[in-house]
Amino acid sequence: MLRLSKGFTLIEVMVTIAVAAILLGIGVPSLVSVYESVRVNNNIEKINNIFLFARNQAISYGTTVNVCAFASATSCGTDWGNGIRVYITRADSSEKELRVIDNFNPNDKLKGPSSAFTFSPDGLSSSADLIYCPGGKSNNSKSVTVSNSGLISYGEDGKSC
Repeated sequence: MLRLSKGFTLIEVMVTIAVAAILLGIGVPSLVSVYESVRVNNNIEKINNIFLFARNQAISYGTTVNVCAFASATSCGTDWGNGIRVYITRADSSEKELRVIDNFNPNDKLKGPSSAFTFSPDGLSSSADLIYCPGGKSNNSKSVTVSNSGLISYGEDGKSC
């Protein structure tokens, strides 16, 4: 009596696993670089947008708007990788926080000015470059540039961190 079995043999399963392992070994490194590239583009766009927001608020409300590295809800720091804080200083010297970007990927490095800078009521600012380096490597870095006239643009790629 001939019995018909259903399923896979051990050899078929082993060959399938070996082929899958080879394909993953080839594909995963390229996926890591794609993920890193997408992360850099998303974060540099966030940085660009927060500077555009700060300048817009300064012009729209006729007030000085400050941009600095985030340390806490009420203070600025020096490590731009912790995030970015946008705030105004009121007449009574109290601060009103307008927007905050929380910390970036801890493996990445964000290089910016050593102190806070401001957008004046007419939209002018001191010049600054913020350079975002994925994994601390400068070959894939992207930057945002703020000119003295307040113009905010994407800067050169590949700047050193």
